[in-house]
Amino acid sequence: RESGLSPRLMSSPLLSASRPWDAEFTEDTGRGRVALAAFFLGAVFGCSLLMLAVISSAAPFFAYMAMLSAFHMCEYLLTAAFRPDTLNFDNFLLNHSTVYQVMISLSWVEYWLEYGLAPSRKCWGTISTAGLLLSLLGLGTRIIAMSTASSNFSHIIEEEQRPEHQLVTRGVYSCLRHPAYFGYFWWAVGTQVLLANPVCVCAYAVASFLFFRHRIPYEEHFLVRFFGEEYLRYRERTWIGIPGIRSIRPGELWATDS
Repeated sequence: RESGLSPRLMSSPLLSASRPWDAEFTEDTGRGRVALAAFFLGAVFGCSLLMLAVISSAAPFFAYMAMLSAFHMCEYLLTAAFRPDTLNFDNFLLNHSTVYQVMISLSWVEYWLEYGLAPSRKCWGTISTAGLLLSLLGLGTRIIAMSTASSNFSHIIEEEQRPEHQLVTRGVYSCLRHPAYFGYFWWAVGTQVLLANPVCVCAYAVASFLFFRHRIPYEEHFLVRFFGEEYLRYRERTWIGIPGIRSIRPGELWATDS
């Protein structure tokens, strides 16, 4: 069964008796659904750049919207470049989780509520500049990480080793063993610094920390299983870069082994 937008599926007619037309907009592998998402993200990015000039008093918000749309578009494009076998609508990460969508909504509410109460505090300043640089650092690191890992990268933790799966230790992976997670964490926190959202800076940091506190040790459990001593040695000479996150310790097991 094909799980992604395979070359065969991409080259098939848009209207086909073997595939209902509405499937193109309702299924994860539907080309119509992907096209609409890409159009939407492109429109948001373009409109955000335009609004930067039109409503300069709210420049941080529109810079944030441009960063947000660029992030989601990059996720899909990088998957298309290196893991087309898994390519579908989910790779945009627009439906990442309910918590993620709630956090985005809260950041918008906080920004505009504070903008209404004290607009001068939400104008572009040193804090927004620092936030933009931090989020660009995070996004850039994640893009480099996904490109370096190439076909070894996956949005979903792989519990079974693929024959072609290799341990990547070059480039950014030579110092960070989870650079994509490092990039996501600091991109997320950076966007809220950009917006000068004090509540959401803390909320995003805590939510991202709790997510990666479980995900990273869980993933390393399988990496140790896949690569054994090679990964253990690699782990000793690299770091995670997310405050408070540690690796799985020797002797710790997950429920999957029981």
